[in-house]
Amino acid sequence: MTPLVELRGAGRVYPAVRPVTALRPTDLVVRAGEWVAITGRSGSGKSTLLQILGLLDRPTSGSYLLDGEDVSALSDRARTRLRASRIGFVFQSFHLMPHRSALENVMVALLYHGCPRRLRAARAAEALDRVGLADRARAMPTTMSGGERQRVAVARALSIRPQLLLADEPTGNLDSATAEEVLSLFVRLNDEGQTVLMVTHDGQVAARARRRVEIVDGTVREVPTDA
Repeated sequence: MTPLVELRGAGRVYPAVRPVTALRPTDLVVRAGEWVAITGRSGSGKSTLLQILGLLDRPTSGSYLLDGEDVSALSDRARTRLRASRIGFVFQSFHLMPHRSALENVMVALLYHGCPRRLRAARAAEALDRVGLADRARAMPTTMSGGERQRVAVARALSIRPQLLLADEPTGNLDSATAEEVLSLFVRLNDEGQTVLMVTHDGQVAARARRRVEIVDGTVREVPTDA
């Protein structure tokens, strides 16, 4: 079976007087349905790896195959189209529009996805229901708890029915009880078959994933499941 994500010697060097190696040549294979936690200290290369996987940046060496297609050399327009249709993003800071309802925030992703206008509200409502917020569709983010806002962000990512869900420190702004609620949501989504790649510095969060890789000084290594 073709891996959903495959990095073949993919690395990233940022040009400067003294070039900065943010990610050393990396091989990584993620199959559909996996939940992989990406861990490492600040500055280790986690964000660079996530940006490459999310088509927000390009490797300067090697290649990145998404569902068997080499996306490394695609035009910016083609990469934007792929990102909007196949990759969902969840961020630590939610990135919700404060004066738009939960439903409207989710509908924004469907606009960029190219979903017909007549279908957007129903698709957004379906995504909110999936994360347990059907009764909060008309609520404004300013009236919602941190956990609710993060679930809206997850619903926004899920609304496009992505092949790949990328989560960047999704519990970083939440207290421990609320973080557990959000993690339980990710467990359920993964049980339903959603592929998840989650960046986290929290070992307890990483332990909930089915698989873990660690980045040390720009080098990716597999972490044994009993570690």
